[in-house]
Amino acid sequence: MILLEEALAVIREKQREGKIHRTPTLRSESLSRIAGGEVYLKLEALQKTGSFKIRGAYFAMYKYIREGYREFVTASSGNHAQGVAYAAQLHGVKATVVMPETTPWLKVKKTQDYGAAVVLHGESYYEAEIEARKLATGGARFLHAYDDYYVISGQATLGVEVVEDLPDVDVVVVPVGGGGLISGVAYAVKKARPSAKVIGVQASGAPAVYLSLKEGRPVVIERVDTIADGIAVKKPGDITMKMIQEYVDDVVLVDENEIVDALYLLLERTRVVAEGAGAVSVAALMTGKVNVRGKKAVAVISGGNIDAPILMRVLMKALARQRRVVKLVGEVPDRPGTLAKASSLLAAHNVNILEVYHERYDPEQRPNYVRLVFVVEVPGTLDMSKLLDELERHAFYFSVEKS
Repeated sequence: MILLEEALAVIREKQREGKIHRTPTLRSESLSRIAGGEVYLKLEALQKTGSFKIRGAYFAMYKYIREGYREFVTASSGNHAQGVAYAAQLHGVKATVVMPETTPWLKVKKTQDYGAAVVLHGESYYEAEIEARKLATGGARFLHAYDDYYVISGQATLGVEVVEDLPDVDVVVVPVGGGGLISGVAYAVKKARPSAKVIGVQASGAPAVYLSLKEGRPVVIERVDTIADGIAVKKPGDITMKMIQEYVDDVVLVDENEIVDALYLLLERTRVVAEGAGAVSVAALMTGKVNVRGKKAVAVISGGNIDAPILMRVLMKALARQRRVVKLVGEVPDRPGTLAKASSLLAAHNVNILEVYHERYDPEQRPNYVRLVFVVEVPGTLDMSKLLDELERHAFYFSVEKS
């Protein structure tokens, strides 16, 4: 059963101590304009450890410690690992986290920095989980990332805060992986405001809960593939599926490009750094897959732990999709000064060159010409056709490569 009142008391005590944040719910003018309603962001990306996971991990440990456990074992390659490690630090107990051998070093180090012991095992989360369950013997407790009533009770405190901040909220949009967060949030929201709709969002590359609801039975996905790695789960939990069926109104899917656009909008318009999983709620609002026109809605930004190289690739992908960064590919005469001349023509139109390279050895290439590629940042006022025409007048035959 969900112990909402007890979880709320426990989490609020830690919030008063500054150990867990009471994260803000802020209005987004940009999203409100795009979605046609009043859109607010529940910024759990600003939470301790960078995600909502500390809520469930801390309360679950609080309860299990009172049942006699002093050591915890879990499996994770991401936010749950850091949540468990930090919760164990706060409680003064031991935590061991089993992570796949492919886990990026930075995530391993962050987990260790919070005081947990890290064991690297297997190539996937599921191999790591098998090992973690083997280690959870002799008085140690295995702590599941989402399929645990105590964990769900802790996550439910986020839902309470949403309704406290917006008592007349109409729609709450929540990222969904294994279902722990949305189970808790939906339970809390429906208890306080039964008329509110709770909508889940999954990545189309990891649609386990979506398919399970459609099929009316648990569906296991063989392969997940998404930038939203925090919700890349192959199967929903038994507990969470029952709660989703009871309390959640709908679950929708967003694709990778839609997630990229949402990440970019959050960064550029709201100055919020979100991870892929944390941005799927915004993607659903931007695309209208969750219709909030004329309504008051909250998008839960569940986490902000995105690696810098991934963030860089996301930004470049978003700029390319908006045609703010384009690739110019063409033929130019193969003689000294050609590159300088082409570059000066681009500069005259305030085009910023990000990358340039050329290829002389294409067997299809005319012998007195060279293939030249510019990756450029273009001003919003640029008429690309006029630029291409001017380049052609100088015997530079360029076209814009499709992204």
